[in-house]
Amino acid sequence: MEEDGENRKDHVLERLNKRNKDRQNYLDVKLEQRSKETVQNEGVDYFAQSFTQQAFDIEQRLNELNSGDAPPAPSDLTQRFTAITMQIQELQRYLTASTMFLSDFKIKSCQNILNTLTASNDEARQRLMPKKKFGFSGKKTVAIKQKPQVTKDKVDSNITKTPEKPSSNFSWTLENRKNEHIVLKSSQVNGQDITISNVNHCLVELQGHPGSVQVSHATHCTLLCGPISRSFFAENLDQCTLSIACQQLRLHSSQSIRIYLHVTCRAIIEDCQAIEIGEYNYDYPELEADYLLSGLNKSQNNYTDVADFNWLSPDVPSPNWSLLKDHPDPNWNALRRDFVSNNNNNEHKQQQGVINTVKDPASII
Repeated sequence: MEEDGENRKDHVLERLNKRNKDRQNYLDVKLEQRSKETVQNEGVDYFAQSFTQQAFDIEQRLNELNSGDAPPAPSDLTQRFTAITMQIQELQRYLTASTMFLSDFKIKSCQNILNTLTASNDEARQRLMPKKKFGFSGKKTVAIKQKPQVTKDKVDSNITKTPEKPSSNFSWTLENRKNEHIVLKSSQVNGQDITISNVNHCLVELQGHPGSVQVSHATHCTLLCGPISRSFFAENLDQCTLSIACQQLRLHSSQSIRIYLHVTCRAIIEDCQAIEIGEYNYDYPELEADYLLSGLNKSQNNYTDVADFNWLSPDVPSPNWSLLKDHPDPNWNALRRDFVSNNNNNEHKQQQGVINTVKDPASII
């Protein structure tokens, strides 16, 4: 009997010890979770204060330039705009480095602030330091025209400089093109803000380092672009292929897009479907030099980090985009050759009154 009593006593003590140990483990886990949440909240609060203060400082510096007082000397203006641009870029890097603990809504809000500051800076620079007027001419490699005498060596007169407006951020525009292979060299794109709109079944190559590129309404097109110093923005694209290197990428209202991407910040998509993303692979003789001149960090590529503003679930991947896997790299030389050959054949048939459909350049990849 005494042994049974001792056994029961030991059993009760063992259960109590186990219960106390489990309770202590539970409290330790809860304490650790609370500590992590506190650190994260402190990080978010610190980021919000720091980001807001830096954005306010940039806005104040822009307001000083726009105050209407006597403008500073050109050399002083150059230094001040350079300092503001570097400050905006530093703030962009700060946002990118903080995305791991920020919500998508917060990232979107901060990115909108940065975009507004960048646009204000560009507008003020163009207004206070207008560029000398000069024309651009692009050599059109292949073009389908109604008149037989138009050859592929004709200077492309449709590439024109955008009329100067106080609010314009772009130097020139390429628009309303169909079934053309357009190659623009460094002398036409370096440091420029490029707009491309309303293009269909075109192969466009920008062999240089643009300041920024904006594309609107493109269908069945391929765009190959050298390193972009700042941002690439595109909207309303359908069944296109892009090879882009840039600091920021934003894609809106587009579908069935394949992007070979180098981006130093977090790429952003919104209202998009069937987006495939792989690593940047465009190549041309001056590419390495353009990387240096653009200021892009070639060793930093965040092409796998994409924020979908229509998909806010942190635990489930967005169904609107995916990484290219087990897919061979495109042969741009073969694409270029086939596109030129198809266009030449169709131009010849069109001159003979035969209607034929140009092969989609994106489908060759």
